Amino acid sequence: MKYQLSVAIGLLVALSACGGSSDSGSSSSTPVASSSSSSSSSDSSSSSSEPVASSEWQLIWEDNFDGDTIDSGKWQFETSCWGGGNNEQQCYTDRAENAYVADGMLTIVAKREDFTGSNSPSGEGGEQTTLPYTSARLRTRGLAEWTFGRFEISAKLPAGQGTWPAIWMLPTNSPYGTWASSGEIDIMEAVNLKTQSDAPGAAEGDLETRVHGTLHYGGNWPNNVHSGAFYQLPDGANPADDFHEYALEWDAGEIRWYVDDVHYATHRDTGWYSQYEVGGELIDAPADAPFDRHSAFHMLLNLAVGGNWAGNVNEKGVDESVFPQTMQVDYVRVYECSGEPSTGQGCATLSDDAEIIEGNTPPLLQGSEFAMPPLFTMFGDSLAAGLAVNSYNPTGQVTWSDDTVDEGRGFVFNYNKAAVDGNVYFEVTAGAADLSSWQASGVLAFDYKVNSAASGSELLVKIDSGWPNASDTTVPVEPLGEWRSFSIGLEALRAKGNSLAGGAANIALITNVFVIEASGAMDVSFDNIRLEVAED
Repeated sequence: MKYQLSVAIGLLVALSACGGSSDSGSSSSTPVASSSSSSSSSDSSSSSSEPVASSEWQLIWEDNFDGDTIDSGKWQFETSCWGGGNNEQQCYTDRAENAYVADGMLTIVAKREDFTGSNSPSGEGGEQTTLPYTSARLRTRGLAEWTFGRFEISAKLPAGQGTWPAIWMLPTNSPYGTWASSGEIDIMEAVNLKTQSDAPGAAEGDLETRVHGTLHYGGNWPNNVHSGAFYQLPDGANPADDFHEYALEWDAGEIRWYVDDVHYATHRDTGWYSQYEVGGELIDAPADAPFDRHSAFHMLLNLAVGGNWAGNVNEKGVDESVFPQTMQVDYVRVYECSGEPSTGQGCATLSDDAEIIEGNTPPLLQGSEFAMPPLFTMFGDSLAAGLAVNSYNPTGQVTWSDDTVDEGRGFVFNYNKAAVDGNVYFEVTAGAADLSSWQASGVLAFDYKVNSAASGSELLVKIDSGWPNASDTTVPVEPLGEWRSFSIGLEALRAKGNSLAGGAANIALITNVFVIEASGAMDVSFDNIRLEVAED
């Protein structure tokens, strides 16, 4: 459910949404592979009324919709005839006719009836307007918000042209400003189920069955972007015919979507970004923003009618004859990863068949230049804006973390390699960077500690213009377990060339500004990774 945060009044308001994605790719100092700072693996099954059995996921919040009233300690109603910023045709009310609990489930009802209410996003005061449908939107804002975790919702969806059910999340008091620089997570959306499908390759008589998972991010509206994927149930089943479990797993650096425990899509922080205003100046947020440890998101459940997405696809418009329509929810459950709740990592359920969503890279901010002298800190307590961590990891033996805590240093960057192949690199997200201004007097410097190393293993650091155009230098490994400093002139590093193959980095076209590659098993911590001007 695409959602705008109004700059003028600072209130949340909605826009249109859509799904779609493609395979990912990126450059590295050796052939490209996927990046991930989490690990762990799935198959189709029908949804269950029992909590997930995994011992790693710990249930921390749930609503099974027992009793006969909506729990006001867990949900609040939004009431407005504003149309969600998408030209939707419903007024959201708090009436029992539009949302109620009975028989162990929540039912949201969209009805054909004229209704008059506030035309403001908050639903308070202002101009009145009349719309031809009513429905309901519930949210946990101010009652429950989460950073990282697994979110499970069992639901049966409505059908018909103009129906738009959504299960989604918005940030509460985001540090990154208004929508969509603050982000939006769509766990599940569907439009116009059981109408003529307009999916690529659909034939006459093929009915709509897709459900969508999407992220919204980027700049403040209208400079927002989105990316996502869709899923279709096996054997032509339709989500409007029965309950299915829609789930999302969110950890530091990665978001994954599931239907009935089938992992169908993954989005990584190398494909999302946030740019927002501070003091009237547009700046880049940290590389993993807005879906990072600094943001807490609340959940929303709603059934919209028409609007810029549902009303403009499939058979188009709104078919009045199909209403009333209902969205039913059997349960909502939220889990945290018991091993690493601060990052959410270590409990992932992964499938090799899941689509890797490419996402988007941030535009270079007008009037700004990347990594200018006299100092560019790539990693201090966190990764610098304009960089993303990626890896060449062909055998899955490389892991990394940007929030390992070292006593007296705070967060440090940790690189761990269990076998021969693989590296980790800091990628320039906007494309190749011209570092010519550093060439004469620039120094690459960092602090590091080799925690463990296989006998005879070497440690290389590199700058990279795309393999084999890389330049590397050897960093001393011993003694182990001690913090030390290392530095090398940038021109001296460039001149060394590629020790593993012919080639050398082009200082005016640096794609990966810092690459870590050990020749064997090794665990290394890094801090204060920077470019600086050499002292005279």
